[in-house]
Amino acid sequence: MLIGAALAAAAQAAPSGEAQVTAAARKLLLEQAERAGWRAPQVQVEARPATASRAPACAHPEARALDTRSPSRMRFELSCPESDAPGQVFLVRAKLSAELPVAALPLPAGHVLTADDVAVERREITPGAELFADAEEAVGRAAQRSLAAGQVLGPRLLIEPLLVRRGDTVQIHARREAVEVVVPGQALDAGRRGQTIRVRNVANGTVIRARVVEPGRVEPETMLSSPR
Repeated sequence: MLIGAALAAAAQAAPSGEAQVTAAARKLLLEQAERAGWRAPQVQVEARPATASRAPACAHPEARALDTRSPSRMRFELSCPESDAPGQVFLVRAKLSAELPVAALPLPAGHVLTADDVAVERREITPGAELFADAEEAVGRAAQRSLAAGQVLGPRLLIEPLLVRRGDTVQIHARREAVEVVVPGQALDAGRRGQTIRVRNVANGTVIRARVVEPGRVEPETMLSSPR
């Protein structure tokens, strides 16, 4: 009698299968959001048992993820930790949202974004979406196409602007140990920050490959130059 009463009390105290799986799925998604750097993430989770599965025959089953590729359709299993018997499978539907940078107003293609062009609004995060987690990531980038107000911003929509255009006069900054030499050059290609372009050294006519650092400034990719 006492043992039966204790088991009944434990069963009443333990969370239901749906609640246990829901908590596990929520914890998993929030951990993923933290690693991704999402701002103020929120998760909505709904779990229901799969029709062909049965509840595990133990007092304290554990929830484990089976498939979490898409938050809108995940699979978890509730099983006994010390048993190889199949557990109860749950289908889980979840929505993950966060405060994301969006276009504060309509923006034309080629426009370089300033802080005033970016707002932060709560949006749902869909699987595979390439989005900026912080507004500062969008500032200083150029719109690849026209953007609507409220459009969520990401690297597919915004790129580094051209800092050097073909024919521009640039300064070639070459450093060896503590000595820096600056000579005038002419850009033979257009380039964005970090890209390597061809630059002609105006002083001697040689052409080098140089990395774009900022508007009007490049650094040699290598100290070797080739005549052309």
